[in-house]
Formats: sequence, structure tokens, C-alpha cells
Amino acid sequence: MKKLTGATIAGAAGIVLLAGGTTFALWSDSETVDAGTVQSGTLAITPSGTGTWNDISTGTPEDITDISTFLIVPGDTIEYTNSYTVGASGDNLTADLALSTPVDATGDAELVAATTVTQSFTDELGAPVVGGAITSANDGDVITATVTIEFDAATTGTTAQGQALDLSDLTVSLTQTTTP
Repeated sequence: MKKLTGATIAGAAGIVLLAGGTTFALWSDSETVDAGTVQSGTLAITPSGTGTWNDISTGTPEDITDISTFLIVPGDTIEYTNSYTVGASGDNLTADLALSTPVDATGDAELVAATTVTQSFTDELGAPVVGGAITSANDGDVITATVTIEFDAATTGTTAQGQALDLSDLTVSLTQTTTP
């Protein structure tokens, strides 16, 4: 009988524990804490003007007033430049400034193959923006992007004659690179 009574008491205690039991804590307290407001930063790139084209083949830049009427020939080097204002605010913000990678140059295959398209970035003082690295310290800076197109002087015969190189999809981007 002792075994049966002990088993019954143990079973009842197990049911009470499984049911969650009952607590008799009647007192309670809580506090609202003013933790402030969290703000997010910004990252933007905005054109500061209208881009310009220059023929730099002779070493002295000459304005190209209408790129659609300029006819590039082997040995020519031309440049497109435009300025952009950086909007970069945020603690721990780092970003990369880049042009389409590789610089988007589509068009007729022979002319695309006979030209080299490169990019560079400079700050307001003309110093290179190393690796396109941008931080919140650059907020408000004006960066100049330069795209250089060199038509290989060794192009011979009728190769790449009467062809087009299309840079209409050229994209300047500013992309966050790390998360702290």
C-alpha cells in the first residue's frame, strides 16, 4: 500500500509541475526608459554639372562641343569629365566610388577592340581619390570622374572605320563596402 500511495503522490506532483504550477508573487514593478531615437545616415552621389568632352591627342585639351559629330581616328585620345557631389553621412560609413566596371563601352566590335577605356577620380584639389574610397569625412566633397578613350595608333587598314562606340550607359556609383 505504501508503494501505491507514494506512486499516487508522485504522479499528482508531476501533473502539477507539468501544468505550470501556481505562483503567489503579487508585487510587481517596471520602469520606462527613454533610450532616445536612432537615426540612419545617407549615401548619395549627385551630378554637380554637365559633363564635358576634350580632345587631348596633342597634349593641349581642346573642347569637343558635340561628341556626336567628333570623328575619332587611330592615335586620338579623348576625355569625358563630370563632377559629382558626395553625400555620405554615418558613423562607420565606408563606400567605393566607381564607374561601370568595366567601363561600359558597347558598339561595333572592331572599334571597341581598338580602343582602351579607363577611368579615374580626383578630389577638389585635383588629387587622386585612392581606390575610390569614400567615408563620411567626404560628405559634401565634389569629386571629378574622368573617362579616357584611347584609339590604338597601331590600327591599320580599314579596321574600325565608320563605327560607333556607345557610352550612353556609363554609370557612376557609390556603394557601401563594410558593415561594422
